[in-house]
Amino acid sequence: MTAGGGKVALVTGGGRRIGAAISRSLVGAGYSVVLTYRASRREAERFAGEIGGTALPLDLARPAAYRRFADRLRGSHGRLDLLVHNAAVFPRTPVGTLSALEWDAVFSVNLRGPALLTGALLPLLQDTPGAGVVFLGDANAGDLWPGYLPYCLSKIALVHLAKGLRKTLAPDIRVGLVRPGLALPPPGFPRERWERLRAGGTRKGIGSPEGVAKAVLRFAKAGDYNPFNLRPKGASQ
Repeated sequence: MTAGGGKVALVTGGGRRIGAAISRSLVGAGYSVVLTYRASRREAERFAGEIGGTALPLDLARPAAYRRFADRLRGSHGRLDLLVHNAAVFPRTPVGTLSALEWDAVFSVNLRGPALLTGALLPLLQDTPGAGVVFLGDANAGDLWPGYLPYCLSKIALVHLAKGLRKTLAPDIRVGLVRPGLALPPPGFPRERWERLRAGGTRKGIGSPEGVAKAVLRFAKAGDYNPFNLRPKGASQ
């Protein structure tokens, strides 16, 4: 159980990259943060120790484990005030060589995972007054990058999942969406190409991990039903 009945946040993939910025921000705001990892146990546990959080394993591609995870979270923390769907995969998947396994691997983590995990955690969220669920979309998914079509399509669909859950879960559970822009390059993405992308065209979405974390924190602190598509003031969509 949390000390003094403090608020609890769950951040999927919260030990790395943008997820780490979100986890750190929520700890600074007084949340007990539980962050999940799939394979990077040592890195996640080390980071959780640094910020005073807890790292738990969860493979979003294996929904059979969701109920057990929810039971474990209830047993260890007793409540869930904020669910942050941060974890996602971004593999290069050219259409000419795209396999069914590659397609399913993207959608199982980026779309099916957030949908079914929310369902598994719903009893815990419903037991916590003012609980919220926030999804991380992608402001550039509509560009439909040729080498990353499954990723882009999964993020476009995620927007509609969030909107549907907002209708379904209101007014007891708040649902929001944060749209990062070119905040961090994907692993292995050529640095020069990334800088060209950031320098050219109209900037869309939130441009830094810290900015994304601030938007998530704004949602977490909202006392009433939040506006959709949260983003810092002045940021383009």
